[in-house]
Amino acid sequence: MKTLIYQYWDGPLKSGIRAGKAAMREYAHSIGAEYLFEHNPKYCSGLGKYTPHYGQFKVVYEPEFEKYDKVLFCDTDIFPTDTVLQSKENIFEEYSGDIGICTEPHQPELRKQNPNHHIGYNADEKWAKIIKTVYAVDMPRTEKGLLKVYNSGVVLYNMKSVDKIRKGFVKFKRYQDLINTNGLSAFYGCDQPYLHAMMFKSNLIVDEMNQKWNAFVHYHGQGNPRPVVDLRTQDTNFVHIQLSGADDFDTDKLWRITNLHKTEWKL
Repeated sequence: MKTLIYQYWDGPLKSGIRAGKAAMREYAHSIGAEYLFEHNPKYCSGLGKYTPHYGQFKVVYEPEFEKYDKVLFCDTDIFPTDTVLQSKENIFEEYSGDIGICTEPHQPELRKQNPNHHIGYNADEKWAKIIKTVYAVDMPRTEKGLLKVYNSGVVLYNMKSVDKIRKGFVKFKRYQDLINTNGLSAFYGCDQPYLHAMMFKSNLIVDEMNQKWNAFVHYHGQGNPRPVVDLRTQDTNFVHIQLSGADDFDTDKLWRITNLHKTEWKL
């Protein structure tokens, strides 16, 4: 099986971006996958402030990626743990659907707690209603009836399914225009809700990957220091470091956040 891990960054290569690139390259080499990082590919244009985010779809539309059986796209703030680097657990061997992706399991409840936020429960429900009306598909829900949230920071593409994806996904701008004309915040026009809607609109076989492949670390709420949501467990393989300012952290600090208890992070 021929596999690739793809990352890119549009903009200056800050210390955190360099660290993320080096860490994911090390993981790719540990499992025998190829690794490709592109600096300033600027794949898309004309999509507003979220234009760079749509660059992840390059792996779907460009012929150069068709030689691979599977391609894993990862944001540059995804860091493999020492545990997975040592075990060499291979993400490509665990999933066989059209697409593999993790949910953000804590987000539905957080958004319910702040329903009127521009990325809150009410906005989510309005977005889902629009998707249902236009594309005739119901968005998946949790056991509590809340809309699931899928994260586009770690996405595993089965390249045998690219024709199915290309036929099913609508043009980026067409989707954004739908969001904008219905008065939702710009967030709902970015790559993550787009992918969320398109993979179900296109009837893809969606593998909900184990959360060990995308464990979130981010600030939430107010305070000094601000409270940190830390969803890592002893099984975590990839840590998604969404802390503000992390692009400027050095390699050592990012390693601590990835592998140590938060009392040892020294933020």
